[in-house]
Amino acid sequence: MITSTLAVALSLLFRFLEGAIFLDVILSWVMPRGGNSFVNLLHVFTEPFMRPGRKLQQKLIPGLMIDFSPIIAFIIIDIIRGIVFSIL
Repeated sequence: MITSTLAVALSLLFRFLEGAIFLDVILSWVMPRGGNSFVNLLHVFTEPFMRPGRKLQQKLIPGLMIDFSPIIAFIIIDIIRGIVFSIL
């Protein structure tokens, strides 16, 4: 029972993180960075997953105008999800 509830809660957490990253990408097209308290709150959740992708992209392809860090963030979340659910 507890494991089932924990699995559902963790699944919701991972879905929230994926949705937050997706929303962050969409809002980055229409709102300036740091222009809104909601956007700033969103960055609190998404930045730990986006930062490794940005660093990797800067090392591999510096100066690229397209940001691939959301794709890398989704991969990171998927790897963490796989590890967590294999432990449960």
